[in-house]
Amino acid sequence: MSLPEAPRLHLNENLSPRLAEQLRKHGFDVTTSHEMDMLAEPDDVQLAFATAEQRAIVSFNVRDFAPLHDEYQAAGREHWGMIFSTQEPLNILFQRLLRLLNAVSAEDLKNQIRWLNEFQ
Repeated sequence: MSLPEAPRLHLNENLSPRLAEQLRKHGFDVTTSHEMDMLAEPDDVQLAFATAEQRAIVSFNVRDFAPLHDEYQAAGREHWGMIFSTQEPLNILFQRLLRLLNAVSAEDLKNQIRWLNEFQ
């Protein structure tokens, strides 16, 4: 029996591209707003990109992304997950994201909001 597919991630501009580099070294598929030249794009555009790419978005910005989750739900639209975190040192974010990626499948994360603090 094969393992469920790990979530693919998109790190918004709040997170360091170094975090993506570290996750890729462990075999995970990660893009960033920095790398995709999306730094000036509004949050709804960031989420639309992540959704089109079947990626969960990772952000500290719960204030703006949580209402977008509600809008998607109300409109019957799907997204591939939103992962929120408090601002933490890079090594803490890395360890928590590794735990999440090894514990939650892409399908389980679909249309969900998860907090990295769950994965301490």
